Amino acid sequence: MSRRVRRAARLAYRLRSAVAEQDRAHRFLTESAGQPREATYRRRARVADLRARWATSRARRALDQVPARDRADVDRRLQAMLRVDSILTSTSPAAVRRFLR
Repeated sequence: MSRRVRRAARLAYRLRSAVAEQDRAHRFLTESAGQPREATYRRRARVADLRARWATSRARRALDQVPARDRADVDRRLQAMLRVDSILTSTSPAAVRRFLR
């Protein structure tokens, strides 16, 4: 698997994380309407928007550098990363430490 494929998959994964963080920040912002901490959540939402925009442009550029015949490899790699992430989030930290020993 080429370095470009791995990089594109990694940046696509980061894009998903940035978008999830953006959604979370906007949800906190709507819940904090009228409260003293609203300015803090507004700032966090603005930063999350910028990070999502940057991640989108980086992922798009990385995917543009991947040859068309290797685009399916990017998707397979991304799906594998998402499966690992799902397994790790559903497993207790102690079990992960035991596995990594």
